Amino acid sequence: MSMSLNAPITVSALYHATDRTAVALGLARYTARRRGELGLSVARAAELSGLAVSQWCALEAGWVPEEHHVIRSIAAALEVSWTDLDMLALFAGCAQQS
Repeated sequence: MSMSLNAPITVSALYHATDRTAVALGLARYTARRRGELGLSVARAAELSGLAVSQWCALEAGWVPEEHHVIRSIAAALEVSWTDLDMLALFAGCAQQS
């Protein structure tokens, strides 16, 4: 693959579509894995975070919340740093848009 020196470098030019899919689903996969590590059911994780069960299911299916208070609530339920989860959500959201 050749790129012109004058062409702008974009995120989508830096990695393949399958890589974008993996990044886009990173939040979903991490959330499901961490919930499992904690031994939480979907219903319990949703309850701890203040989300509806349908929202938690959407999260694990690839929905990326944009509101910081939602990210903080999810992070609290998963017992992880909200800043780390927020960064993962940012990457996932960007990958979904490209």
